[in-house]
Amino acid sequence: MNCLTFVFMKRYLPIFIFSVIAISCSNGNKLKIPKDVLSPDSMVEVITDVHLIQAAQRLNMIIDTTDTGTVATFNYVWKKHHITEAGYKKNLDFYTHNPAALDSIYEKVLNNLSKQKAVLQGKLTPKKH
Repeated sequence: MNCLTFVFMKRYLPIFIFSVIAISCSNGNKLKIPKDVLSPDSMVEVITDVHLIQAAQRLNMIIDTTDTGTVATFNYVWKKHHITEAGYKKNLDFYTHNPAALDSIYEKVLNNLSKQKAVLQGKLTPKKH
C-alpha cells in the first residue's frame, strides 16, 4: 500500500463507513404502516375527537341533543372517521406497539387540543374552512 492510498483510507474510510451506517439505519427505522391501518395524520384526528368526547363526558356536557349515551357519542366519532370501534382499537394497538409513532401522534393531538382550548377561551379565532 503506498502512502497516498494510506492517507486516503485514513481520512475518508471513517466517513464512508459512517455514511453507510447512517443510511442503513435511517431506512430501517421507517415505520411501515399496513394498508388497513390509518395514517398517523388520520389517527391524530380520531384520537383528538375521542379525547374531546371523553372530556365532555367527564364534565357531563351534552354534546348532541340526539345523544343518548356513551355508545352513541363514540358512534359519531367512528362514523365521522369512517371506522368502527374495533377498527379504532386495532389502529391504537398498532401504534401502541410503535412508541415513537404514537409519541409523534400524541404531540399533534395535544397541539390540536391546545388550539381548540385557546379558541374556546377566545384567545384565537377559529380557522375558516
